[in-house]
Amino acid sequence: MGTLGRVAVLGGGIGGLAAAHYLRKRAPGAKVLLLEGSERLGGWLWSNRRPDGAVFELGPRGVRPVGAVGRNTLNLVSWRRLRTC
Repeated sequence: MGTLGRVAVLGGGIGGLAAAHYLRKRAPGAKVLLLEGSERLGGWLWSNRRPDGAVFELGPRGVRPVGAVGRNTLNLVSWRRLRTC
């Protein structure tokens, strides 16, 4: 990746969070600004923790920890220490 000065990422959903994360990883010197219009990150993804401890992922699609894609998503959430509930 070439030299990046400043980059704005629009949206704090999982796509925007992933884009910002990988930009920082591949271009450590870049200034990455994440812009989100709401009060929370995650976009359509939303976690709901029940009193019995069960966690349900809400949104247009649930996050399924199956296969490489699911593992990568969960690793990204864990690495960035994102709150799920």
